[in-house]
Amino acid sequence: MSLFRLIACGLALCLASACTSVTSDVEGYSSIAPDITPRSIHIAPAKGMDGTSLAWTANAQTLAGILATKGFASTPRRGASLLATFGYRSDPPVIEEYTTEEPIKDIVGWRSVPGPNNTTRHVPIYDIVGYQTVSHTRRVFPRQLTLEMRDARTGAQVFASTASSRDTCSQTPKVLGLMMEAMLKDFPAAGSGKITKTKDEAC
Repeated sequence: MSLFRLIACGLALCLASACTSVTSDVEGYSSIAPDITPRSIHIAPAKGMDGTSLAWTANAQTLAGILATKGFASTPRRGASLLATFGYRSDPPVIEEYTTEEPIKDIVGWRSVPGPNNTTRHVPIYDIVGYQTVSHTRRVFPRQLTLEMRDARTGAQVFASTASSRDTCSQTPKVLGLMMEAMLKDFPAAGSGKITKTKDEAC
């Protein structure tokens, strides 16, 4: 089965089970040694972020939880080997146009079937005879994450990554969590490309 069909099947299953799926466009750089010790990170707000807000604090806790699954603990600055700055942006929704290829069905033949009173009737046979491009619109929410890390001892930047998405889910915390998972998919290595993450909860 082709990769396209696998993705399509996955999205179909997601829709059927009322889950949330977000595709993030990830770019990143990392020079963090895989065997770095201690595996500890201090997370602080990026420039322009309010580190005292409930929203930033909740999203930072989500980030810390994802890093914990990678074996990195969130610690106070004094005990950290990596100093991270974390920021995000969620822009107002915009209307986006997109197209799909829809099948065109038509009569391609006839078949005979038994009718009442020993008669025979003819019914049409339909099949796909082509495809047509159909235009649609949808409301999407543009979002972006940034995460940078520096070596606590030398001050050198050792990690930098951005993730952006345009999706129809209005629940920013849920989407940001999936974007973080995409960004940190290969941490401490940096991820890149379009990465899809799914959560078994409706948006």
